[in-house]
Amino acid sequence: MLLALLGLAVTVPFSAPDGTGMQWDELVLTGVAGSSAWTVLQRTRTMTRAAARPWRLLGVAAAMFTVAQLMAGAFPGPEFDGFGVDDVLLFLGATAPLVTCAMLVRRVRRTRWAALVVDGAMVTTALLVMTEVLRTPLVDPVGTPDDLRSLVLAYGGYAAAMLGTGAALCTVSTAALRRSVTTMVLAVGLQATAAFSEAMAIIAPSPLWTACSDLAVALALQATVVAALRAPDRYDDRSARASAARVSPVGLVLLVGAVLSLPLALALSVLGHQPLTPGAEIGLAGVCCLLAVRLVLRIREDGRLTEDLVRSEEDFRELVESSSDGVAIVDDELRLLFTSPAARSMLGLPDTAEDVLLLDLVQPEDRLFVRTLSDPHGPEIHFRVGDRELEAASSERPGLGRRVLHLRDVTVRRRRERELERMAYTDHLTGLANRAQLFEDLAEDPAGERCLLELDLDGFKAVNDGAGHEAGDHLLVEVARRLHTVVRADDLVARLGGDEFAVLVNGTLDESVDVAQRVVEALARPHRVGDRSFAVGASVGVARLGVAGGQVAFREADAALRAAKQAGKGCVRVADQAQVPTAAGVDLDAALADGSVQLRYNVAGTAQVAVQNLHAVPVLSCPTGTLPPTELWAAAERQGRTGNLQRWLLNRVCSEVAGLPVPLTVALDLPAAGTDAENLVADVTDALAASGLPAERLALAVTEDVLTASPITLEVALHELYAAGVRICLDDYGMGRTLFAHLARIPISTVRVDVGALAPRGDSETALRILRSIADTARSFGVRTVAQGVDGGPLTEAAHRAGIDLVRSRAHPRALGLAELRELVTPALIP
Repeated sequence: MLLALLGLAVTVPFSAPDGTGMQWDELVLTGVAGSSAWTVLQRTRTMTRAAARPWRLLGVAAAMFTVAQLMAGAFPGPEFDGFGVDDVLLFLGATAPLVTCAMLVRRVRRTRWAALVVDGAMVTTALLVMTEVLRTPLVDPVGTPDDLRSLVLAYGGYAAAMLGTGAALCTVSTAALRRSVTTMVLAVGLQATAAFSEAMAIIAPSPLWTACSDLAVALALQATVVAALRAPDRYDDRSARASAARVSPVGLVLLVGAVLSLPLALALSVLGHQPLTPGAEIGLAGVCCLLAVRLVLRIREDGRLTEDLVRSEEDFRELVESSSDGVAIVDDELRLLFTSPAARSMLGLPDTAEDVLLLDLVQPEDRLFVRTLSDPHGPEIHFRVGDRELEAASSERPGLGRRVLHLRDVTVRRRRERELERMAYTDHLTGLANRAQLFEDLAEDPAGERCLLELDLDGFKAVNDGAGHEAGDHLLVEVARRLHTVVRADDLVARLGGDEFAVLVNGTLDESVDVAQRVVEALARPHRVGDRSFAVGASVGVARLGVAGGQVAFREADAALRAAKQAGKGCVRVADQAQVPTAAGVDLDAALADGSVQLRYNVAGTAQVAVQNLHAVPVLSCPTGTLPPTELWAAAERQGRTGNLQRWLLNRVCSEVAGLPVPLTVALDLPAAGTDAENLVADVTDALAASGLPAERLALAVTEDVLTASPITLEVALHELYAAGVRICLDDYGMGRTLFAHLARIPISTVRVDVGALAPRGDSETALRILRSIADTARSFGVRTVAQGVDGGPLTEAAHRAGIDLVRSRAHPRALGLAELRELVTPALIP
C-alpha cells in the first residue's frame, strides 16, 4: 500500500486531469487492483464454498476493475470521451461490493429485505435531496458540456446509491461477520468518495480531484482485501444464536448521519433564504413516503415479532410441561421461581406451593452437593428428595441472576447401577464378597495390621459326588454363614471360587491365627443339608499383609494353605513359620499311652472370685510344638479313635479336677464332629464314679451346629446327663439362627459367648449392648452366662455390670498344666 501511495504521488502530476493522454495514475491503480484481486482469490481457497462465495465475487470484480484501469490508462481517448468498454467494466466492478454486502446479509436469520430496501432508498433519496437543496455542481454542473452532464449525474447518483444502499445493508450482520461487514462499510464509503471526486474532476478538472479519486479507489481496494481476510473460513455454528442479527455501529452511524443530513440541509436553505426547487420538493415527498412505509413495516415487524414470541413461549411451555424431564428455574439463593409439572412431581411440590427453597426439599446430607449448583462451572450432580434420586444439570444466562435446572428421576437407574456394582463385587451363590472385591480391599492402604486367611474345604468333593451339586451349593451357603459367626464385623469374608474362601482380618498375626482356629472349629462341626449330615472340615493358611502388597500376601497364604493340607488337613498354618506341629504320622493310641496327649486349663471368674470355673482342652505335645484340640480331634476321627479320646478325656478331666484343693466347675467341649453319642452317657457316668467328682461340677459344652447336625441320640444323651446333675453349656451363643428353640428344647444350664465376634474391633459399646441383651435373655431362662475373649481391664468390669456371670478375659491365665493349676487355686491365693 505504501508503494501504491508513492506511485500515485509520482504519477498524478503527469496524468492529464481531463482524461487526455497517458493516464499513469490509472496504471498504478491497475497494479493495486490486480494485487487485491490475487489476494482475495487466494484467500477464498482456504474457505468453504458457502463462506467463499461473497468474497470470490469481490475478487472477480477487482479483476474486472484491473482490466478497466489498464484500458483507461494505456489506451487514452479524447477528453472525457463518455462511456466505453472500460467504463462498463468499471461500473460492473464498482457495483460488486453492494452485491457482496447483500450476500453477507443473507447469513442473518430472517433477514428483513423489505426494510433494508426501504432504508436504502430513503437514504439515497435523502442524499440526492440534500445535494439539490445545497445546489451542488453535481445537480447543476454549470459550464459542463451538455454531453457530459449525464456522466456527472451518473457519478453523483452512484455515490448516493453506494453510500445509502451500502449503509443500509451493512447495518446488520452476524457475530462472526461483524468485523468483515464493518470493513465493507468503509470500502463502500471510499467508493462513494471516489465517485464524488470523479464527478468533480469532470466539472472542474484538477490534479487535486484526481488525486482524491485515486486515493479513495486504492483505499477501497485495500479495504475489500482486509474484509476478506477478516472473514471466517467456514460456518460451522448453525445455531440460532450464531445467525442472529448484530447491529454494526459504523453502518448505523452512516445510516443515521445520512438521514439527519437532510433536515440539516433544509435548515441551511431556510437560513440562506433559498427556495426549494421542484426536484427538492419531490424528493422530500418521496422521503416522507418512504418514512411512512418504513413505519408501517416496523409496526408489522413488531407485531410479527410479538406473535412469534408468544408462539415460541406457548411452544416452549407446552414442550416443558409435556416433557418427562423436569425443568426448574432458581435464583442465586436456590429459590424456585418456576417448576414444570414433572419437576413438581419429582420434588414433591403441590401446584399451589410458592416461595420454596430447593435446599429445604433435599436430604440434609446432600445439601452440600446442591449448593454447587450456584457455581457456573459446577458439574452434574445427584441428590435425594424423599425416596427419589434426582440428577440435575444447570445452565446460566450471565447477568440474569437465575439458573435453569434440568432434572431427571434416576431412582431406578441408580438402583440398577448399585445392583450391578454389587453383583460385580459379590459372589452370586453365597452373597459373600468375590475375588475382585477382595483384591480391591487388599490394595487399600491399611490403617493398622492386617492378615489374609485362605481356606479350603476338606471333603467337599465327596458331598458333590454323593449328594449332588445342589447339596454342595447348600453346604457352601452354610459355610458362608458360619464364617460370619466367627469373624468380626470389620473383617472381610470372600469366596474365591469353588470351595475356596478367604478372610481379610484387621488385626495382628496372633489375632488372625485365633480367628483361623475358630474357623477350623466352626467348619469342623457336622453340616446338615436336608435330611443328611456331612462331616466337612477346613484347612487354613495365614499370611501377614506387609508392604509388599496383597498379591504377595495372597501367594504366601496359598503356600501356607498347601502346607496345612499336607499336614493332615483340618489345621492352621502360618506363612514362613519355621517348624509347626503336625498330626501326620501320629498314632493316637500310642500318644494316649505315653502321655503325649495332655490337658490344658483356661480359667474364668466373677467380679468377686478370680478363679471359679475351668475350661479343659486336650492338646498333643510334639517335638516341634503343641497341636491344638481341633487337629487332635481331626486326627482321632481319621484313625477311628474318637471314642478312645472321648473316654480318656472324660476320665482324665474328672480325675484331675476332683483332686484340686478347692471345688471348681470344669467345662469340657464335645467335639464338633465324631462325638460318640451312643456311649456318651456311660463314659460320663463311669468317669464321675471313678473320680468321685460330683456331677454338678462337670459341664459339657456343645454348639448349635453340633445339635443341628448330630443324630437324635445326642439330644437324648444330654437329657439323661442333665437329669443326672451334669451341666449342659450352649457354646457360641448369639451366633446361630434358632437359639430360643434350643433354650426351650435342650436342658441348658450355661451359655458361652465369644465377645470378639459380637461387634467390630474396638467397638466395645456395641459389644456391651449385645452382652446386656444376652444376659437378660439368659437370666429369664434361669441360665448362667460365660463371656470369653474379653479384653482385660475396664471391659471386664463392664461385662460384669452388664449381667455376665463369668468372664474369661485375655488377662486370665491360659493353657495351664495340672501343676500350674494346683498352684494357682491354692486356697490361700484365691481372693
